[in-house]
Amino acid sequence: MARKGSSKVKTGCITCKVKCDEGKPHCNRCTSTRRRCDGYAAPKSDSWLLCRRPRHLSRGAAGAAESRALQYFCEIAGPFLPGPSDPYFWTQLVMQFSSFEPVVRYSVIAISSLYEECQTEAPSGTSIGDNTLALRYYNAAIAELKVMQNPSLVLLVCILFICIESLQSNREVAIRHCNHGIAIMESDVTAAAWAKEHLKPVFRRLSVFPYMFGSGNEEFPSPVALDDPIPVSFSTFSEARAMMDDIFSRAVRLVRYGSPYRLGHLRYADVPIGLLEEQEKLNYRLDLWQTLFTDLDTRLTPQNMPATQRSDLGEEYIKLALRLHLSISCEISRISSNMAFSVDETSYDAYLCGFRRVIEQFTRFGAITLDKARTAKGCPKFIFETGFTPMLFCVATKCRDLSIRLTALSLMKLLGVHRENLWEADTAYAVARRVIEIEHVVILNELGQPLGPPLYPGLPPDRMRVRKAWTEFEESIYADKFGQEMSGKVVTFYMRTPEDTIYHRTEFLATGGSDKAPENSSPLNRTR
Repeated sequence: MARKGSSKVKTGCITCKVKCDEGKPHCNRCTSTRRRCDGYAAPKSDSWLLCRRPRHLSRGAAGAAESRALQYFCEIAGPFLPGPSDPYFWTQLVMQFSSFEPVVRYSVIAISSLYEECQTEAPSGTSIGDNTLALRYYNAAIAELKVMQNPSLVLLVCILFICIESLQSNREVAIRHCNHGIAIMESDVTAAAWAKEHLKPVFRRLSVFPYMFGSGNEEFPSPVALDDPIPVSFSTFSEARAMMDDIFSRAVRLVRYGSPYRLGHLRYADVPIGLLEEQEKLNYRLDLWQTLFTDLDTRLTPQNMPATQRSDLGEEYIKLALRLHLSISCEISRISSNMAFSVDETSYDAYLCGFRRVIEQFTRFGAITLDKARTAKGCPKFIFETGFTPMLFCVATKCRDLSIRLTALSLMKLLGVHRENLWEADTAYAVARRVIEIEHVVILNELGQPLGPPLYPGLPPDRMRVRKAWTEFEESIYADKFGQEMSGKVVTFYMRTPEDTIYHRTEFLATGGSDKAPENSSPLNRTR
């Protein structure tokens, strides 16, 4: 029979060993006897992984090339990849795992090598086949993944593989990895707590890409839902971001499911009650989010903002960038979800005030960006998280006030990153500019300004409005009437006839900088 007061523990402090009361941060046994308590050994569970971050990933590297790639990721790629999002995943979690998990380290080397190539080469996409270092380590990571049993680690590597494929503009493969990761995240209940906390938000944001870029219903994943109830207040930007990510992903999903009721065979058919209820829920959550976010924004100071690796840009810039992305996501989500089933494009005109608020916020942010760009240490050509390009594209194509949409077009040049995951800024700019030309019957110069008076200087009639623009992802080559070849994208514009039928107008749009003269945009005579 054990003596009273002599119970033994296996998790005591390093000093006391087995007779510790496990007080935190220092045990009472040590402090009462005036001894130094040396703390506690790291637990063997996954939670300890979040408590340490290597200062140098290059330690233990196999060679100079690997060491250089790891250091480049630490200093350049990792801090830039998150874009306007919280950088913790890339700057800490991924770097940390790289120090002791070969599959993560191999993936990071491949990302780093492709990212550096993207920074120095043309921004239209890199090819891993031409990058021997990236190809070797990507193959090594794939080999490691095939025998991996840890589902949480599989999810982490899945995100890294999505990044690798996105860097190469491999849309189908990136979406396939995305769907696979979301399926594991939603079905595997054995995922560790750290994976649910830090990986689930990433997959929630990634879940919009199959809806934006997928070509068939079979590519659509289930939304990565929030587990926690809606809070009564936001205490941090992370909480506000989590709820907005959920709202935004559901809004994009609603728009895609509403496509047959706007453009397809179900036009003017009754919308299913389930979709209408989802639309109503989104409006309720948007109202609630806006109230909670306004309260947070008045209480937040630069000192308790999320950490950033771009502190050289100044506190005002950092706060405005983070606030801007969330605030505008709210406006775009509201407009998009409310228009999900509308067959009449003129219904967007009811949201001119919302579009104007978006542009006013972007314009203020753009003035600061222009000033800070003179001293900033380089600009990325690729970010893994979506930045401002899709939001400005929405304004430029769906707001029919000419002055507002021309401002949005110019801001795409200023604020857009060359490639934001699967979004290509040059392509988005070219498509948006062409939509404006079609709707207002005007030609825009290389600066995005009218060369002459538009036929419709005010709001264009519904029959002139582009319902949807679908861009082929692959580059195409087109020869003009002089035999000069140029690269670009084939774009299909969905429009309405005076008899109220939908037809497709297909054109070739030159990209690669978006500064070519507008006459480089040529119809392919594939109207149907």
